Amino acid sequence: MRVTQPVGIVQMTNIAIIKYRTNNNQKFEIACYKNKAINWRNGVEKDLNDVLQVYEVFTNATKGDVASGKELLNCFQTNNKDQIIKIILQKGDLQVGDKEREAQLEHYYRDIVKFIQEKCIHAISGRQLTQQSIEYAISKVQFVVKTDKPVKLQALQCIKKLKESFFIQRAPMKVSISFIDEQMELVHMMLEELGLYDIDQQNNKFIFMIDPKLFRTLSNRVNEKQFKSTLEVIEAAIKQQIDGIDNIAQVELQQRLQQLQISDSEESDDEQYQKQKDKSLKKNKQQKKQQIQQQQHMKKQVEEDEQNQLKQIQQQQQRENAISDMIKQFKCTQCLISFDTNQQFRQHYKTNWHLYNSKFKQSGKICLSYKKFQDSQFQFKMFK
Repeated sequence: MRVTQPVGIVQMTNIAIIKYRTNNNQKFEIACYKNKAINWRNGVEKDLNDVLQVYEVFTNATKGDVASGKELLNCFQTNNKDQIIKIILQKGDLQVGDKEREAQLEHYYRDIVKFIQEKCIHAISGRQLTQQSIEYAISKVQFVVKTDKPVKLQALQCIKKLKESFFIQRAPMKVSISFIDEQMELVHMMLEELGLYDIDQQNNKFIFMIDPKLFRTLSNRVNEKQFKSTLEVIEAAIKQQIDGIDNIAQVELQQRLQQLQISDSEESDDEQYQKQKDKSLKKNKQQKKQQIQQQQHMKKQVEEDEQNQLKQIQQQQQRENAISDMIKQFKCTQCLISFDTNQQFRQHYKTNWHLYNSKFKQSGKICLSYKKFQDSQFQFKMFK
């Protein structure tokens, strides 16, 4: 009988099921394409038809249980599928495969490295940092990239960690404030309060460099009612080499050596004593390991020797058993004598001695040895 596949079944292959649980502990699911769901969350994809594999809201997508209109209305307070699907897409838990997760992590990692390269400079020379140096620094700091946090937030956290052990800092921003003639002194006083003194005035504009940390406070102050001025960013990150520094590596080495000298001098006697203790403990552990290894090696040798001796004894026993088996094959049970070959054994059966003993055995008498048999034959002849 021919087996036919049902028509109209949507095969759940190459999909990502997004699960969403409401406040009523009701679970809803939608079936999406793996890459399209991630692109929709990132803002790349906007058409729901391209994102969804099946334009339905399920209670169980693998079984194909479609959610009823009453359930959707009770949980989402609307029957509009587009709104419900958008809520599930935005707030639901996305099941991503290993390959997609690796690609997403790599994408986040590259964006973080690119952000650091654009926004940071070398703390001493003012030069732009290379991609290889940033990746090396991130690996040394052991910064973990996560997909559930935005790239900018993770990049700022990474910069904080990098500052602790590397010569890196945020590049300054070039900013301008345009104002009215009447408020020039007021704006100038406000900038001095924020610690900004190196200011270049061009007509009704103040142009100056600012640390990116102060940009938000500055924008809040400028947007106050008393100031009728506008804040503009001329350049987000200024990267230029500081004069008088030719060899960055030498400067870095000198500073690191100074830090090491200071740290060595600051170490107390207790810390040195603890270090010596740690070293002695490590040596003792190594010695114990070596002793244990030697004991294990000796045990193995003893076991191997015992096994070899047992094998030799077994081989000897096998040889002796084989010889005894061979002897048993050519042995006369009546005359109690054994032979080396089969011919001798057959000839023995034809002798008078064997015939005499066979008759004795049938009558229940004890068989005679060869000497006793000869003596009996001699006596028999004498009496005749």
